[in-house]
Amino acid sequence: MSEIHISPEEHWSPLHKTLGITVTLGENHKGIASIQVDPEVHYGARWAHGGIVATLADIAGAVSISRRFEDPMGAIDGTIELKINYLRKVVEGKIEAIGTAVHIGRRIGVSDIDVMNNGRLVAKALATYMLGPSARSEPHEEKKGSLAREDE
Repeated sequence: MSEIHISPEEHWSPLHKTLGITVTLGENHKGIASIQVDPEVHYGARWAHGGIVATLADIAGAVSISRRFEDPMGAIDGTIELKINYLRKVVEGKIEAIGTAVHIGRRIGVSDIDVMNNGRLVAKALATYMLGPSARSEPHEEKKGSLAREDE
């Protein structure tokens, strides 16, 4: 898979830097957020805290939507809902959340997210985002893909 690394100066928040989250844009505008598990930073009790898995899912989903607009940093005002099913615990290795935009409307965007650990599915999420003022215009034509706008 061909990925585009999103530079920290341009798009990383203090949260990304503190937790060591890497953000990339994959093929077909997939948003990818990943970390290498560090027990000193990411563990709850005996394994990676579920909150880090949810955080990665939220970021990957947002990237899959926001990067379709001219101003990605102003495209999303916030997360409306994040529903996640935890399938396996994560003890070590790389956690990678891969978000795919499934709907971009005039006011909301929805993304489907798979969270992987060393190649195994560990969580499945669906996230809904409130689009910001800079996203009120149409996404870039080449970035729309099959997500043509519908009235909400």
